[in-house]
Amino acid sequence: MGLANIEELYNDCLYHIFDFLTTEDRIIFAQVCHRFRQLFINQCAAKYRMYTLDKDSSRLELIQFCICREAVECLTIDLDHFDTARCYRSYGCETPENCFQILCQTLAGMLRLEHLVVKQESTVIWYTDSKAIRSDMTAVRQLPKLSRIEIRARDTSSFERVSQLCHLEELQILVPKISLATLVKCCRSSGNLRSLHLGYACIQKNLSYIVPHCKNLEVLKFGMPANSSEYLQLARLPKLRQLSYFGIRRSGSFEPLLSALAAKSQLTHLSIDGGSLTMQETCQLVRIQSLRHFKGFYSTTDCVEMLGCLANLEELRLSIFCPTDISNNLLPIIAKCKDLKLLQIAGGNVNTKSLNDAISLRKSEPVVLVLK
Repeated sequence: MGLANIEELYNDCLYHIFDFLTTEDRIIFAQVCHRFRQLFINQCAAKYRMYTLDKDSSRLELIQFCICREAVECLTIDLDHFDTARCYRSYGCETPENCFQILCQTLAGMLRLEHLVVKQESTVIWYTDSKAIRSDMTAVRQLPKLSRIEIRARDTSSFERVSQLCHLEELQILVPKISLATLVKCCRSSGNLRSLHLGYACIQKNLSYIVPHCKNLEVLKFGMPANSSEYLQLARLPKLRQLSYFGIRRSGSFEPLLSALAAKSQLTHLSIDGGSLTMQETCQLVRIQSLRHFKGFYSTTDCVEMLGCLANLEELRLSIFCPTDISNNLLPIIAKCKDLKLLQIAGGNVNTKSLNDAISLRKSEPVVLVLK
């Protein structure tokens, strides 16, 4: 039976033929016959809607992935897959840069791609980190549905091509360093950016320069030692709903920012995962009545009781660095925060029975108590 005759068969007949073929033969037919390619996609597309290309990906999986490229919606690329020695051991590939170019061509055809993750944990011999990521970004810049990008690399400082992506809504850059000018370009080019997550200290100063270009930013996660005046400028983000800070910071440096956020009262999630909050900072924090989720660190018990003033609080995660029993300080929170659903305490000294008794007296929904 010739190819022309196969093209004339009904789909049910083609499926029967397909079932008798080996994986290798299915791939060969899918590469030379449009009808078989469509059948192949119909059968395999679900597997590749969310796909991770890593060091363990086989040659056959890669070929099938390329055939089903139009169906891919979420893709993770581990650039370590293209390590020269590994490529040679796995498939006798002596030129992984050619394989990488094929991947870039495949990326350009992923018209349904919405979420792309690019990871690099070691050095690719034939390509620098920045060149590899630039190639990836060039390949996907025309994709209409791509709205989420995550880049995780050990030693990357070149992201110029990211700024050419105009449809981004979520951007995560976990690298040691990125130039402020490049970050500003990224924010300017993606006017609908809603979420921005930056690696600790990848921006050394002047993060506030992004504010004029982030009118739709709702979620900001970052870590950057700075003066309080630097943090204060972030309160100018008009739609900010969730703010997360991690890493080292100066004591009391968030007081002006928290005061400004309290005046706007639109923040719903606040996480300060580094540096104990002071009394002055807590006084401003409890004025943010819109808060529903809060995570923070305390080195004394004096401020904990004040958190009961957050009337709309639903989840509270505290880390306590002191040996004093804080059970009595937590009782006002359990009593006053009527919407509280989760109370998580890490460290510190608590009387579990006392807290559970207080929870049992609540007329509203019970609180889940988690001790770490």
